[in-house]
Amino acid sequence: MIAAMAAERVIGTGDGIPWHLPRDQEHFRAYAAGKAMLLGRRTYEEMIGWFTTQTPIVLTRDSEQTLEGTPCLVTSVEAAIEAAQDLGVNELVVSGGAQVYAAALASADSLVLTIVDAEVEGAARFPEFRDSGDWHCRESERHAADAENVYAMEFQWWKREAPWNAR
Repeated sequence: MIAAMAAERVIGTGDGIPWHLPRDQEHFRAYAAGKAMLLGRRTYEEMIGWFTTQTPIVLTRDSEQTLEGTPCLVTSVEAAIEAAQDLGVNELVVSGGAQVYAAALASADSLVLTIVDAEVEGAARFPEFRDSGDWHCRESERHAADAENVYAMEFQWWKREAPWNAR
């Protein structure tokens, strides 16, 4: 899973992402290159024209829906995993929105998060994951705000680990 979030796990305002951070966009593109991306319909529509080497898979309740660009449509996270395997890609990157993140979190084994140093209003939130105790931050990289990036940010790489007694 890959996401950018501000304080209170805010990922969106309902009208899109509440910031423009070229450094985070570059980070996102580099990570998603050549991979399948699982997106909700609205997130997919916001990103039309963005996909270059990525293969979009859209999670939707309506399997009869048609979308511009004719992405692969699925009605469950499990079907998305199977579709990615059928496409021969080596990783399915869950890329939003909030409902898709919530549906896929139980199946995820890694999180690539951008923590944006901003207080913004928004109803779309990344699901709480730290309370479970099986997620651990393995690496982080801090970046200050600059002329192109109005907010400072931290890239974090998290891994899910089984509890010691389950090994």
